Amino acid sequence: MSKPGKTPSLIGSAAGATRFAQAGKKRTCKRGDCDIQMGEYCAEVHIPGTMGHKTYCLDCYQKILEQTQKDLDKLKADVAKKKK
Repeated sequence: MSKPGKTPSLIGSAAGATRFAQAGKKRTCKRGDCDIQMGEYCAEVHIPGTMGHKTYCLDCYQKILEQTQKDLDKLKADVAKKKK
């Protein structure tokens, strides 16, 4: 049975919350070494246990999200098999 209150997520909070920011200067994507030009939007993912973050261009971040969804779908399927 679930505990009352907000259900925790593996995405966000201590796992590395994401925020979208407009680049104030030219940046480099941490995944694809793509250039993020000043004024473009990018994803900043907090690094747990630090004050820092990793910056991703939106194209690379979209690929990260797609892979995350595949991983979640597999975990859901595994849980469903175990519940039977």
